[in-house]
Amino acid sequence: MNRSFAAACALGCILAFAAKGAGHAPQAWRVINNDRQHYAVDGSGDVTGGFGATVTLAGHDAGPAKFGGALATLDAAVYRGQTLVLSADLDTSEVARGAALWLRADDAAGKRIAFANSQWMPVLGTVSGAHREVRIDVPATAAHVLLGVTLAGDGEVVARHLRLVAAGKSGAAAVAPEAVLDAAIRIVRARALHARDVDWERLTPALRAMVKDAQTPADAHPAIRLLLTWLGDHHSFLMEPSDARQERTQGGATSPSTVELRPGGIGYIEMPGYRGMDARHAFAGTMVDAIGKLAPRVRCGWIVDLRGDTGGNMYPMLAGLRPLLGDGKLGGFRDAGGHTDAFAASSPRDPSPPTGPALEHAAVAVLYGPHTASSGEAVAVAFRGRPGTRSFGQPTAGLSTANTGFGLPDGSMIFLTTAVDVDRTGQAYGGKLQPDVPTAASGAEGDATLAAAQAWLEQSPGCPR
Repeated sequence: MNRSFAAACALGCILAFAAKGAGHAPQAWRVINNDRQHYAVDGSGDVTGGFGATVTLAGHDAGPAKFGGALATLDAAVYRGQTLVLSADLDTSEVARGAALWLRADDAAGKRIAFANSQWMPVLGTVSGAHREVRIDVPATAAHVLLGVTLAGDGEVVARHLRLVAAGKSGAAAVAPEAVLDAAIRIVRARALHARDVDWERLTPALRAMVKDAQTPADAHPAIRLLLTWLGDHHSFLMEPSDARQERTQGGATSPSTVELRPGGIGYIEMPGYRGMDARHAFAGTMVDAIGKLAPRVRCGWIVDLRGDTGGNMYPMLAGLRPLLGDGKLGGFRDAGGHTDAFAASSPRDPSPPTGPALEHAAVAVLYGPHTASSGEAVAVAFRGRPGTRSFGQPTAGLSTANTGFGLPDGSMIFLTTAVDVDRTGQAYGGKLQPDVPTAASGAEGDATLAAAQAWLEQSPGCPR
């Protein structure tokens, strides 16, 4: 799986600045960091009312590196000890880098003590009514609740029915920080791919010392992150309770997918990453239907573009590509003991994905590069060893390993690297995938990877001259 830690960190830093100005009326919306040169915000309504608020955030000439947001602040007194849920339907216009919700609790000194955002599944492009929600458990020491909408780069997002609701008494405080850490240690020792490489006699006492004076379950998270860093797999990570709940209950592509006909009778499929568990059947079905409708017009094979596939849940991706991959074994995951679990286009949770036309013998050019990561690399591995297939581009991110999710007592989750990817021929990976045909990255002179793939397909046996 792949995570946008940089964006989350940037948001946290910006909000730390914004919190110094806490104390505004709840509906006094303003731009985070006062970046009015590039971002403008307008809001109406009441986030605590039945119809919620409507907030518009627009970015102008912000450039790809800019990150702005809308901010409102509420008194936390009535929410202490409660679980808060912030939800909205997001309408976006020409958003290239993502729009999201955020929710946070600060103590009296302005220190962040609870935080969640929906950047794990950003809303991209021009979309109407994309529902998002985030939640936090408000600690007893909270002084302010901060909330709003964020926008990366240019574009516009309108948050409709933006509502903050107290969903009941929080149960997180009843969980001891030591119990959260101990559960993480047990899971990692038993299942991690590199557990044997850890000096447990030295590391365990050091981790427990980090939570000696911990007050809340979240205080154990830094120790867990340190533990995962010691594994050295660069893929294991801890997901906060709010994000873990979203992962279980929501789902969607990280960017729009594309299925279209290219000049020369070549079918083109651009596969995005997919986060979460929800709506995966609809995603796969839409892709299979589009491939089926296009197939009669394709004469020279297919291009499967994975260069923007940053990972997530691999099964909706594989199910969407089932016409090209077929129903057989596509690869597997090999654990530290040498045992391999095979995978196919259908998963144990989705035994009957949509079928579509039988195209497993069609010529396929697979494109990948440095942003092809985690489950995106697993999809690339699924094409390795397939007859009539060739790969083009640059090496992948180097996370061709399998992550398994394990729940912790406070609702957070460890996504733990437990195995390496193996293709259908038995070749094991674990690092970067090298393309069959290396090409230069896209630039001012054009897309050399796409051009090389098209040229190869035009020479394929079934392509009319």
